[in-house]
Amino acid sequence: MTNSILISIQVLLVTFLLQPKKKPAAARIQHGKASYYGKEFEGRKTANGEIFRNADYTAANRKLEFNTYVRVTNEKNNLSITVRINDRGPYVCSRIIDLSEGAARRIGSFQHGLASVRLETLNIIKKTPEIDSIFSCYDILDCLGNPEILKGYSISLWNTKDIVHALYIANELYLHEDIEKVLIVATGIGEKRTFTLVITDFPTKKSTIESKDYFEKKGFMNVQLFQPS
Repeated sequence: MTNSILISIQVLLVTFLLQPKKKPAAARIQHGKASYYGKEFEGRKTANGEIFRNADYTAANRKLEFNTYVRVTNEKNNLSITVRINDRGPYVCSRIIDLSEGAARRIGSFQHGLASVRLETLNIIKKTPEIDSIFSCYDILDCLGNPEILKGYSISLWNTKDIVHALYIANELYLHEDIEKVLIVATGIGEKRTFTLVITDFPTKKSTIESKDYFEKKGFMNVQLFQPS
């Protein structure tokens, strides 16, 4: 990998990470009510053929194209989560989006049923050969594509096969949490490659467990003490 490619992708990601509130040129904004899926939908097929998982950050919308990334912001508390559209609905006309349980938890709406939200379509980051190359060459990187190592104790927060979605969720962490660094740990190859968001360098197991409890309360559904395989 050439230095010019690495520098260009770092410039792209730095621009994104340092300007999280800047609206993309083609952003579309909607306001309305968000609901969320019931637990009975776990494991069913979505409209695009995927298997629905409540711990993932996906959503249903009546019109947006599949695989559109949407920042959903709770207008009451300003918490946001970036979801990927993979289903159709909701079928109640007064609602504009149906969130996975994990997404609803992240914006603080899970206990309330419905929430007033702002939807903003995102196109800041797109999967390019450069991004694909960087995040395929190394197993542990920071969000700017720099190789990293795990230190001390670590926790994993969320995983996906979609590197672009991983970068968006990492940005949400930087936006809402007091985090110095989020690492992306990759496992597998080709279409089976999975990207896990990891926070590392906890000095003791006690502090690691405390952080695990904290992020569970903040809505992450599968927080684990992390050991690379």
